[in-house]
Amino acid sequence: MNLKGIKKNKGFKYLMKQQKETVKTSQYRIENVKTVGILAEEDLFKAYDFTKKLSEDLGINMVDIQVLLFQKEKSKKSLDNYEFFSDKSFNMFGKIKDKNLNYFLEKKFDLLINYANQDNVFAHILALKSNANIKASFKNEFISFYQISINIPGNKINTFNDEVVKYLKILNLIV
Repeated sequence: MNLKGIKKNKGFKYLMKQQKETVKTSQYRIENVKTVGILAEEDLFKAYDFTKKLSEDLGINMVDIQVLLFQKEKSKKSLDNYEFFSDKSFNMFGKIKDKNLNYFLEKKFDLLINYANQDNVFAHILALKSNANIKASFKNEFISFYQISINIPGNKINTFNDEVVKYLKILNLIV
C-alpha cells in the first residue's frame, strides 16, 4: 500500500469515528435555502459546469453558490474562480491542515451538496465538518450523516439535482 493509500485509509477511519460522534449530537436547523456550498471533483467541472442550472432550479443567485473542488494533482489548466483542495490539505490521520479550508467550513450554508466520487474520503470529511444546515450527497453505504442521500449513479448529475430539488420542495425549503 502506498502513502496515499495509507492516508486515505486513516482518513476513512477518522471519518467513521467523527461521523458516530456527530450523528449523536446533531441538531438540524431547517430554513429556506438561500446559500449553497458545493464539493466536487475538478474533472467534473472541466466536463460540465451545472451551477447555472442548479441556481435556476433552486431559485437563488449564482453569487450565493460557493464551489470547492477536489484536485487529484496540480494541473496546468485549472479552472478560474474556484477554490481547490487535495489530499495534501489533510494530515496523515485525516485532520484538516489547510487553513484556507476553514473559511468554507465555517460558512453557514443552508445547503451543502457533495458531488465528489463516493470513495473520496476527503470530500466526506469536509462535508461532515461543514456548518451547513442540510447536507446532500449520492447514497453511500458507509456514510450516514447526510440528510438527503440519493441513490443515483454518479454520472447523472441532472437527475441527482432534480431529485434534490424535488425533496427540498416537499420540505417547503424552496418555492
